[in-house]
Amino acid sequence: MQVGFRDLAVWSFLMASAHGAGLMVVPVLLAGNTVGAQARMMDHHHISQSAGPLDATLATGVHTIAYLAVTGLLAWVVYRKLGLAILRKTWLNFDLIWASALVATGLATLLI
Repeated sequence: MQVGFRDLAVWSFLMASAHGAGLMVVPVLLAGNTVGAQARMMDHHHISQSAGPLDATLATGVHTIAYLAVTGLLAWVVYRKLGLAILRKTWLNFDLIWASALVATGLATLLI
C-alpha cells in the first residue's frame, strides 16, 4: 500500500472527526449543575441555558485533539519499535479486539 504522509494525515483527521465520538462526551462534560436546574424547574423559574454551542464545540475539539495525539503517539511508538517490516510480514486484524471492547463497555455500562 503506497500512501503519502499528507494523505494519511488527512484521512486520519477525517475519520477521527467524522465518527462523532466528540459529540458523545458533550452531555457528560456539560452536565455540570443538573440538580440545580431541576430545583429551578420545580419553582417554575425561567431556566437559562447553562451550556452554549461554544462549550459543545470546545468539548468536541478537546476530544478530537486528544484522540489524534494518542493515535499519533501510538503509531509513532509502533513505528519506532517494530518498524514497517512487521506489517509486511503479518497483519493484525483488530475486529475481534474491537468487538470485545464494545461488549465489555456495554456490560460495564449495564452494571454501573
